Amino acid sequence: LSACHNVHNASTTLREDRYVSQHQTLSLIMPAGASKSKKSKRQAARGRGRELSSNSKALSKISDYTAETTTPPKDRGPNVIILSSAGKPIFVRHGGDEDNWSSACGLLQGLRANVLSFDDVDSSLGEIQSIRAGNTLIVFLNTKALMLVAISDGENGSQSEGWLRLQLEYTYAQVIFTLTDQIQSIFEQSPSYDLRTMMGPNVDASLRNLLDQFDHHDSDEGKQCETDISASSYSQGAATFLTAGVECVFPLNPELRDSTSQLLIDTCRGDNTLFALLVVGTRLVTIVQPSNPTSQLHTSDLHLIMTFVGRQPGLLTNELWFPVCLPRFDSSGFLYAYTSCLDPVHTGLSIVLISGNNSTEQFKVFHSAADEVRSNLGLPPIGSVRSSMSSKSSTGDDKETATNWSDIQDDSDSDYDDDNDRRDSILSRISASGKRTSGQGIAPRPLLGERQLSMTNYLTHNPRPRPKAAEQKETTQDGPFVTALKIALLPQQEDIMSQYLELASAVHFTFRCDIYVQGSSETSTEGMLTQCFGPPLSFPFTDIQSQRKVWDVYQRLSLRLRLGSSSVETCYDALDMFQGHGSSNNLGDITNDCPMQALLESPPNVHGVTYLQEDNEWLYVGLNGKFFELYATLPATVKPREGTAYCARLVRKLMGDERILFLSNPLTWNS
Repeated sequence: LSACHNVHNASTTLREDRYVSQHQTLSLIMPAGASKSKKSKRQAARGRGRELSSNSKALSKISDYTAETTTPPKDRGPNVIILSSAGKPIFVRHGGDEDNWSSACGLLQGLRANVLSFDDVDSSLGEIQSIRAGNTLIVFLNTKALMLVAISDGENGSQSEGWLRLQLEYTYAQVIFTLTDQIQSIFEQSPSYDLRTMMGPNVDASLRNLLDQFDHHDSDEGKQCETDISASSYSQGAATFLTAGVECVFPLNPELRDSTSQLLIDTCRGDNTLFALLVVGTRLVTIVQPSNPTSQLHTSDLHLIMTFVGRQPGLLTNELWFPVCLPRFDSSGFLYAYTSCLDPVHTGLSIVLISGNNSTEQFKVFHSAADEVRSNLGLPPIGSVRSSMSSKSSTGDDKETATNWSDIQDDSDSDYDDDNDRRDSILSRISASGKRTSGQGIAPRPLLGERQLSMTNYLTHNPRPRPKAAEQKETTQDGPFVTALKIALLPQQEDIMSQYLELASAVHFTFRCDIYVQGSSETSTEGMLTQCFGPPLSFPFTDIQSQRKVWDVYQRLSLRLRLGSSSVETCYDALDMFQGHGSSNNLGDITNDCPMQALLESPPNVHGVTYLQEDNEWLYVGLNGKFFELYATLPATVKPREGTAYCARLVRKLMGDERILFLSNPLTWNS
């Protein structure tokens, strides 16, 4: 199944011109230009038909060149290329040395220039968007001075044009995340400039980590988590990009989550503090943002932050202080992020603090704030944790923490070894104050009211029995929040997901929930934190091809719910609407270059239903409402009407469990 169909001819503007060569058919998809009539475009296109037809053989060579030169690992996704307006390769996902791609990149840039040559008042066709040549799909993303290209041959990569475009938009956003949009000015002044001198190996690794999330094999994720405590043990991968939502750690008592958010406000609030996050790998625990909705983070920016931080190999053992550019917040300059792992042994809980000030004093402020948060959560000082981890690494007697800690240095621990008793735990103070205020404090163990559904027993049960040897090693009394977090990260999540799947008679689902940030107006679409929830793809979708097919169908259903059709024509009409409508503030913004992100982040329509039944094997159902979206896969033996009813029942269940599955009360600095 492919979400990229043959373009319908009955459209408002000409978008497709077909040129038939001796060997294959080449389809060119272009946006609407500034022509006065369809007839003039057709005449201009026919006039240049032979010239473009001669390039069809060259396009087939691109596919062959991709297979011969890159030899990508099987099922590792499409090849993504970044090149300058002069045709100079900057980044190639598969293929090793970018210099080997010089001739192919020159051909791609020549194709773009050939289409742009239709540039007169009556026949301008605009930028080229995609080319389909046989089984090869090539998607273009053109910015001021950079061109990004995704090449999929059907085996390595999706055949959905919208899905490939979304990957290109996130790739471009990742480049801006590291270098800001000043690179556009550099290329405008010097088109032959070699951007690779600015990128370096870290940017290259970040781009590959981000792209791997789109075609991530869920079985590989499980293997990774056995040895990497910072990795998300239950990551949904592509679902976060499809739903434009962030994953949250679940199940967590909402009162404990709110108290931790308030802890961040009390300890980290300052004139120069913009955002504060607690994360576990690539999953969110809580976030505090400015109260102004236009200053709050877009989901795509959150994805970049959490992917970058969650995949940093040195996060568990070091504090990090690095510049970041948030493309949808302000693409013209840097902010500065501080990260530190608060609990590197058990949960991988990390803090991320972001400021516009890059001074040494600001780093010290964030360092002190992180130390205070660690102390108030009942976690041991980082110095003692590092010392114990170093001793375990040297003796090799603890296989549960088999992470590479051999590079830990203890000579810098003196900065962390402050007074352990300098302040009481904030959770202890809340509990004590609760005794003085009619029992409104937080209980030592996370408890929920009787109205909560079947999730309650997972929040209140004791962790699975541990060996006595492991119990003897536990010398620190964890606070209530850390205890609840350890429980939430246990393998019990498989049992939780099984209950939801059985409720809908489904084999898989992904759910999106839009929650207003505290203080935001419920009449506006701004000020919302979009979150997603669902199991990873597993049996019977055991290979990457079957998993990719599910995501392709889900995206097709998403376009149907939003636009009424999933055709390429309808999709580009919608993207044209988002282009030219950048951010409402005066800061730099890349929304014009990333309309697919904006389309998926837009709130869903009210009460839409669509379904697709393919090959008499699976029934795919999509539902949306004012604050939710659901995509589910059911056996084909279930009739569409029954499947829709099952999915509606699942939505009611998930909305009932909203407080423990999601960050249901996102706070601001003024809360």
